[in-house]
Amino acid sequence: MRRRLCRTILEFQERRSPSARGFEQMRLTSKSNCFLVAVCIAASILVLAARSPAMGHGSRHPIVKEEQKFIRTHTIQPNDPQTLGGPYEMADHTGRVVTDKTFRGSWVLYFFGYTSCREACPLGLEHITRALEAMGADADRIQPVFVDIGMEAPDRKGIAQFLSNFHPRLIGLAGTRAQTFEIVRLYKIRREYMATNYSKKEFGPRIDHTSYFFLADPEGNTRGYFHHALPPEQMAAFIRKHL
Repeated sequence: MRRRLCRTILEFQERRSPSARGFEQMRLTSKSNCFLVAVCIAASILVLAARSPAMGHGSRHPIVKEEQKFIRTHTIQPNDPQTLGGPYEMADHTGRVVTDKTFRGSWVLYFFGYTSCREACPLGLEHITRALEAMGADADRIQPVFVDIGMEAPDRKGIAQFLSNFHPRLIGLAGTRAQTFEIVRLYKIRREYMATNYSKKEFGPRIDHTSYFFLADPEGNTRGYFHHALPPEQMAAFIRKHL
């Protein structure tokens, strides 16, 4: 009986119309194609994840660069210093219009962040405050500047309150979206808006961003940069080297 059943099945397979057999082949081919597409998509995702540049606060890259010299530590590496900076116009936390020419004759330290930041910004501003205090009279030649890169309308009162926790000579800059985009472009700042993490008591969107201090000379040329987590004494040594 078993042999007869098998023979019947084989005869049925042979008698099937060519169209039926073709449909079966097409169905199998379609399944194979779907499998291959799924494999390709998975491979592409893995490649993109491996190549994706780290933002803001965590990967392993150089943190200090002056001219062509690197010192290794954390986070994403900006471009060569001489390619950074340029003309901009914003307003400080008192409402006064400020341009890149406002600070001519002084060394300037630019730092980009946002006032609701709970990690890189407070740490960086605290470190630079201690570095400037350690420099004594030399710190009078330096103007520290905090640039707000948030996308909301400028909150000058909020910026002033935020900066009151740090060095008294800190100036906060904010502008329209177009003005903010321009200065971010000039300094090649990378920023990525993340969902608010209410479990960490965050208020508003979190921004992962390039967290470096950029040192500009009295002519407005960018001379170097260093990471926000650099110890204050190393920040002071880096700045003194250029004065």
